[in-house]
Amino acid sequence: MRLFLAIDPSPDSRRWLGLVIDGLRAVSAAVRWSRPEQLHVTLQFLGSVPDARIPPLVDGLRDAVAPHAPFTATLAGAGVFPDWRRPRVAWVGVGDADALHRLAADVRATCAANGYPPDRPFRAHLTLGRVTRALPPAERLGLRASLDGLAATHPFEVSRVVLYRSDPSPAGSRYTEVASFALGGA
Repeated sequence: MRLFLAIDPSPDSRRWLGLVIDGLRAVSAAVRWSRPEQLHVTLQFLGSVPDARIPPLVDGLRDAVAPHAPFTATLAGAGVFPDWRRPRVAWVGVGDADALHRLAADVRATCAANGYPPDRPFRAHLTLGRVTRALPPAERLGLRASLDGLAATHPFEVSRVVLYRSDPSPAGSRYTEVASFALGGA
């Protein structure tokens, strides 16, 4: 099973992000925009995990997440990875992220202890879209102006971590919840 761990924004935040994405669609056709219902903050991508290795991973994650109290995160700021010369991913960031970084560190340590070390540093963000071809200069400038103009912030409550299965398809990946872990052990 192809798995990853994430936190979900609130339904209200997803609606707001859906409006943001709708506005960005007019800026560039060279970006495959995310569906709002699938937006998340990836804590750790695990890749292919054999079924037999899932139960001990789930037990470890439950123990790692339980000591963390629920907290408020804020969607704030936007940009692209890796940079504006070669944009490949448009994102919105998560500000006030100390609690999120502590949670991510514990989740990632548990994954590493179970044989799934992180493949890259944690960056608190949600992927708005992926660039599918080189952006013409006018589209790049329009995208940059639109993302730089995202001044609004949007708070949301973080109360659980979700283990998702990812099933790729030509229409975009489909995510299915495999397990969830309540912050505070509730």
